[in-house]
Amino acid sequence: MGDPRVQTAPATVFWRKDVLAEATEILEEPSKNTKRKILVSLNLIVALVCVLHIVIQLVTVGRLPDPARDMIVLPLVLLGNLASALYNVRVMRDAQRPSARLDALTRWMTIGVAQLASLVIVHFNLNTASSILMDHSLSVVTIFLTGVLLGPRAALAWTGVTLLSLFVAVQHRGFDFQYVLMTSEELAALRRLDPAAFDARAAAAAAEHLVPLPIGLFAAVSVIFTGLTIAATYFEAGMIGRILGVMPVAVEKIQIAARERQKLAQENMRMGMELEVAQRVQAMTLPRGDELKRHPGLEIAAHIVPASEIGGDLYDVLEGPNGATCLVIGDVTDHGLASGVVMLMCQAALRTALEQTGGDLRASLVRVNSVLYKNVQERMGDQRNLTLALLRYEAGTVRLAGQHESVLVVRTGGAVEEIETIDLGINVGLVPEIDDMLGERTFELAPGDLIVLYTDGVTEAESPDGEQYGVQRLKDVVAANRALPCEQLRERVFKDVYGWIDGGTVHDDITLVLVRRTT
Repeated sequence: MGDPRVQTAPATVFWRKDVLAEATEILEEPSKNTKRKILVSLNLIVALVCVLHIVIQLVTVGRLPDPARDMIVLPLVLLGNLASALYNVRVMRDAQRPSARLDALTRWMTIGVAQLASLVIVHFNLNTASSILMDHSLSVVTIFLTGVLLGPRAALAWTGVTLLSLFVAVQHRGFDFQYVLMTSEELAALRRLDPAAFDARAAAAAAEHLVPLPIGLFAAVSVIFTGLTIAATYFEAGMIGRILGVMPVAVEKIQIAARERQKLAQENMRMGMELEVAQRVQAMTLPRGDELKRHPGLEIAAHIVPASEIGGDLYDVLEGPNGATCLVIGDVTDHGLASGVVMLMCQAALRTALEQTGGDLRASLVRVNSVLYKNVQERMGDQRNLTLALLRYEAGTVRLAGQHESVLVVRTGGAVEEIETIDLGINVGLVPEIDDMLGERTFELAPGDLIVLYTDGVTEAESPDGEQYGVQRLKDVVAANRALPCEQLRERVFKDVYGWIDGGTVHDDITLVLVRRTT
């Protein structure tokens, strides 16, 4: 307890990797840019197919048989996919900011090209019964990619288009088609033109036990296959698409939460620094140990323990006129930073008022009340006020004014007098005018007599059972230890109070001021 002023320890900050940042990295790693990677892969495949098609046409045929397709459509498809791949690669490398419009355009363009290609293959390459299964598998793959990149609804819609396209293609070929590269009409024409050749082909097939199946059967198999596949494809693609779509959103929200948490940590650190400064300012305004020894004929010891970072209790010892000593003790309603500000405001106003009034207690209280009411109630719009008692000691006589906790006077013989202050004033800063509400009382202090000033944080300190410390226990402790020097007596009282609390919570600021007349 040595230093009577508030003691504050510098705050220590421990830095570690934020949990939210770790969660962001874990969630982001497996799904980061997955859709873009799929798009880039598909873009490059389509571009390669376009190039190979043109090269094969030039090598095998020696020319481009379909100028509209090979010289206009395919180059446009090639350039579009290369542009899509370049854009998405730049975004993945953080060389370009992503654009919602470009993202949608590249997805729809890439999937649209794949979908059209699958339709073309089904309609123009459906030459055998088995090709229904082989060529139509591209449509199933396209359904899956559509679900992943565009969503389950798009996959379901494309499934309908695929099945309808298959039906049209098979109907165009003929459901009884049985021979390679020949439709039903072609078979009928072959029988009319060359019955021998037709019969010979049929006989060879019979000799090899080859019984061609109608294309309609293969079509039915393909429809069933597609129907079974779409069930798994729809849910799997939809699930993957939703995961890939939700994951970035989740990661973004986590990143936002991390940033907000960082801001909160910074704000808490700033407020902590401000509180530390406020603590030090408050401590500097309290009387130093050497100041308490400047008052001849008096032995003074004091200590304040705030319930929070900033306390609302107030005490001061000031030099008055003609060698008088002025004692101040007060308690601002509530505690915390706002109460601490009111306390500092009151202390500054009180010092000025005592100097201006020549140590007149009642006049000083009137001036302090006016300052606090105008600043706190009117300007700040705050309801805080305080109990405040002023004592003036001069040549063995003590004058007391203002309402606060009772004043204890411990006589040298051990008797303890309790002086009530309820009729000596009203809370300061509560109402605009208090002139008619102030009273004053005088009592004598003999050599060896002790004045005990305290705030309700002492008497209302609670035991683990909820029982308050009380005024009587304080009387007993100071009476039993009255012979001790004031500093030791102060420590004895605080030890007893904290023993009563027994590790419990300190709910209010605790302040104790001891003044003994020595001569």
